[in-house]
Amino acid sequence: MKSTKKLLAFLLVAMMILAMVPNALAATVTIPSDGILSGHSFTAYQIFAGNESEGALQNVVWGSGIDSDAFLAALKADTTYGSFFSTCADAAAVAKVLTDNNTNGGLANAFAKLAHANKTGTGTALTVGTTDLPGGYYLIVDTTNDVGEGGAYNASLLQVVGDIRIDVKTAAPSVEKKVLEDDKYNQDGGYGTGYNDVADYNIGEAVPFHLIGLVPDMSRYDTYKYIFHDTLSAGLTLNEGSIKVYVASDKAGTDKAEITTGWTRGTPAAGESFTVSFDDLKTVSGVTQGKYIIVEYTATLNTGAVIGLDGNPNTVYLEYSNKPNQSAAGDTDNTGKTPQDRVIVFTYQLNTTKVDGQNTETKLKDAKFVLLNSDGNQVAKISGGKFDGWTNLPDAVDGKIPATAWTTNTVLTSAESTGLFSVTGLDAGTYKLREIVAPAGYNLLSQDITVVITAATANGQTWGGTASDALTGLSVKADETNGTGDTSTGIASITIANNKGNTLPETGGIGTTVFYVLGSILVIGAVVLLVSKKRMNAIE
Repeated sequence: MKSTKKLLAFLLVAMMILAMVPNALAATVTIPSDGILSGHSFTAYQIFAGNESEGALQNVVWGSGIDSDAFLAALKADTTYGSFFSTCADAAAVAKVLTDNNTNGGLANAFAKLAHANKTGTGTALTVGTTDLPGGYYLIVDTTNDVGEGGAYNASLLQVVGDIRIDVKTAAPSVEKKVLEDDKYNQDGGYGTGYNDVADYNIGEAVPFHLIGLVPDMSRYDTYKYIFHDTLSAGLTLNEGSIKVYVASDKAGTDKAEITTGWTRGTPAAGESFTVSFDDLKTVSGVTQGKYIIVEYTATLNTGAVIGLDGNPNTVYLEYSNKPNQSAAGDTDNTGKTPQDRVIVFTYQLNTTKVDGQNTETKLKDAKFVLLNSDGNQVAKISGGKFDGWTNLPDAVDGKIPATAWTTNTVLTSAESTGLFSVTGLDAGTYKLREIVAPAGYNLLSQDITVVITAATANGQTWGGTASDALTGLSVKADETNGTGDTSTGIASITIANNKGNTLPETGGIGTTVFYVLGSILVIGAVVLLVSKKRMNAIE
């Protein structure tokens, strides 16, 4: 009985002693299997070894994952925090500096970067789930081979082994591109009136674009590279000098302030149109996390533009710093890129066929037309069958536009055998066709023909990048007569008829009045002549 009591007393004392000794056994590091870090891998490098107790490290010595001599020298040489470590001679002294300044985030970040630069050995690979590590103070490094588009490497973490869970500390920007639809749109989505993913324009018009980049958390970076890579299709020509750069609190740029320094026009890669490059976004005044960098510019829809599908698509992506522990002045390699975002611009062709009003199978040549704007006060210039801008018409004289207004670069002539004339590169909208010379033997049209081209486009913010989803329909009317539209070719086709013969007077018109008057005079004359003859006969 006495021996049993002695054994129990011994075990109780032993348990109390063990409870008072700092834990030197393995502890757990957890990497979540979902979320933004689900595809990441990590390696733990031991900076300090020691005994862990309630989140604190005791009996500190240098760990197996650090080149201690080089690391201590780097700490003392640091231009910002070197004075904190000037008297340190060993690991315990360095650890005490960190403990005494545990609320200084800048010191911790600098320490982590220098530790990253002076780590040694292979470390301990951490897998998704849990991994056990000996007690100590660890630098946990994101060793992912490729974080993919839109990703960033996790900043290196300093952790005392306990129940550690690696949380998300990645920070990456995003970018969007928008184009101004000047006539129709469904919503602005917070991007500003008319700015969306799809637009249509006349050839020769300047098309406005916005590139909108989100500013991420840059606090763990020494410098932050931020580069817009923009690519225009062959159908659009950049208007040099139109590029402006702003910082704003929202995507619409309602409070935008122009950025005049800190960015440059970089050298675009093959196939790209231009770049807007910040070597260090952190130095730009007014730029903070959550703000937007907005690049505004215009590009002219040129004569090489694709008509109808597949349209004229345009893309952008951001290149950005994505390795916080390796960013520094002059850093060129540690960057990632966002997925591309794209918009698309369409333009169309109007085909007009001139036919005989009594037999539409008969095509009429040499009819001459001009294309006017919806108000009828401007005439289209045509170059090589393509729209080339508007010219203001002179004032009418006696209700008619002088014939001198119709120059060779405005007149459209129907072709022999086909009766066809075309204008390529038109926006959806309303136009007027005016016949100025009728085909030989046919009556001139007395009124303008109102032509309405209607394009069904996806005027919102969620276009997925497939051209046929952006342009889903094309139709046309000549006055109230439906023509045909083809989205694949972008051609809207109409038919206009002329009637043969001279213009004859109508009942009640001046022409018949003349006939009536002349007829009455002849009748009266005949009566007078008859009466006079009878009288003459009576006298005889």
